[in-house]
Amino acid sequence: MGTARSLMIPGIRIKDVSKKYWKTSNESSYFPITFGLLSLKRLMLEWFDVTIYLDCLLVLRGICVNVEKKKSKFKPFLLIIVGVIVVLFVIGTLSDDSTSNSDNKTAASGTDASKSKDHEAKYAEAQDLFKNGNYVQANAVVDDAIKAEPKEEYTKLKADIEAKIKKRKTELEANFEIKEDKVENITFISPSSGVTKGLVFYPYIGIKDSNKYMILRVGFQEDASKALFVFTSVKVRAGEQLQELKFNPMNKLNDVDLFGSGMTELVDIDVDKKIEDLISNVIPANDETIVRFEDISNKATDYTLTEKQKKAIADIVEYYNYLD
Repeated sequence: MGTARSLMIPGIRIKDVSKKYWKTSNESSYFPITFGLLSLKRLMLEWFDVTIYLDCLLVLRGICVNVEKKKSKFKPFLLIIVGVIVVLFVIGTLSDDSTSNSDNKTAASGTDASKSKDHEAKYAEAQDLFKNGNYVQANAVVDDAIKAEPKEEYTKLKADIEAKIKKRKTELEANFEIKEDKVENITFISPSSGVTKGLVFYPYIGIKDSNKYMILRVGFQEDASKALFVFTSVKVRAGEQLQELKFNPMNKLNDVDLFGSGMTELVDIDVDKKIEDLISNVIPANDETIVRFEDISNKATDYTLTEKQKKAIADIVEYYNYLD
C-alpha cells in the first residue's frame, strides 16, 4: 500500500498499517466506532483535503480496524460525537436543499398562476373593447394574450376582430374618394364630400410605398363679398382647449370664381401628434368646435363644425387606424 500520511487527533492515531490485528468481540460495541471513523474520513477529505486510510473488514462477528490506541487515555465516544456531528451536518444540508427546492417550486407555481391570470385578464379586456367597437385596441390586447398563451378562444376572438375590421373598412370606403397618382405612386383617400360651400375642415390620407400619413385640409369657400381676402391664422376652439394651427402661408391655395363657386382659400397642414389628438380625441369629446380664420388686420370669420363634418373626420381617422 506504500507509505501513508498519519493524522494525529487527541487520543487516537489513524494510519495505514501493513499488519492487521483482529479484535473479536460483540459486533454492536464496535459499530459506533467504525461508523465514526468512516464519517471522520469523509469529513477530513471534504473539509481539509486530507485522505485517511482505513482498512476495515467485517467477518462474521469480528471487526478488523487499523486503529492503534495510544497510551494516553482514549475515549471511544469521541468518535461517536464526530460521527453524529457529521451526520447532522449532512441531514441539515439535505434539509436546506429540500426546502430550497420546495420554495423554488412554490415561486414557480405562483409565477405561472400570475401569468395565467394576466393573459386571462387581457382576453377579457379584448372582449370588452371588441363589444364597444374599439377594434384596433381589441386586436392589440388579444395579441398580447395569445403571446402569453395561444388558447383556442383567444385565436377565435382575434379572427372575429380581423373579420370585423375588414368589413368596417369596406363600409367606410363607400363614403370615400380614392385617387391614385401613378406618377408619384401615391394613393389619396378623402371624404367624398370634398370641398363645399362654407367651412372646409377634414383630414385625408396619403399612402406611398406602404407608408401612411395624414394631412389636414383647412379653409373655406364663400362668395367674394363674404370671404376674407387672405387668412393668415387658423384657431380651433373645442371645449376648454384652444389650438392654433401652424402653417406656411406660401402653401395656401387661392382660387377666385366670381360667377361660380366664389372665393376658395385652402391650406394643407401635416398632421403631427398634437393635431392627431385634436381630431381623434378632443373634437369628438366636445359638442361644439369653432374654427376661426383671421387675416393680417385681425379681421376674423368663425365657423362651427357640423355633425356631418365631425362624422367625416371620425371616419377618416378610423380608417387610418385600420391601415397596417
